[in-house]
Amino acid sequence: MAKNIHECDLNCITDHPIKECTDLYEKKISSLTETQKQYFEDEFKKILNHKVLWVVSEKLAYLFKDYPTSTVLFTKLQIDEKVDKANKDDTTKVSFGDPVSWVYGNYEFILQQYKILSHMLEKKGKLETEEKNMLSISKQRIQCLGDILDDLSHNFDKSVDKKFIIDKCYQ
Repeated sequence: MAKNIHECDLNCITDHPIKECTDLYEKKISSLTETQKQYFEDEFKKILNHKVLWVVSEKLAYLFKDYPTSTVLFTKLQIDEKVDKANKDDTTKVSFGDPVSWVYGNYEFILQQYKILSHMLEKKGKLETEEKNMLSISKQRIQCLGDILDDLSHNFDKSVDKKFIIDKCYQ
């Protein structure tokens, strides 16, 4: 059970309680003044102007700590996907049974972030068109990544290339 926003820090690859973190993100946003919100929106726009994608992703992850909105999280995840697609010929194997591989855990973390995003949007209720699109993409990623990771976790000897996940899930 998450008691504070630090337990829901998406810069740390750890298991985050989705509902509790979503509640904490919501409280954090509602506690901000309009001036603070405007400052973070301006920062968000500045970050997006950076030319190096992995730097944008990293900066968005840190912005999310102070400004945990669905738009910031979705944008970060989409940029991470662009970085993956740019390296889609990477033949790194993804396997549940490889104790030294960080790749499976990284995709598990991405899946968790999409679950958090989906919960944030579903909790909101009435969504704008852009938010409906974000929710649709999130649900597709949750289904696809979830199926692949679940299959790998039940078949210790099985592995897939990162390219397989990128081609299958990041359409």
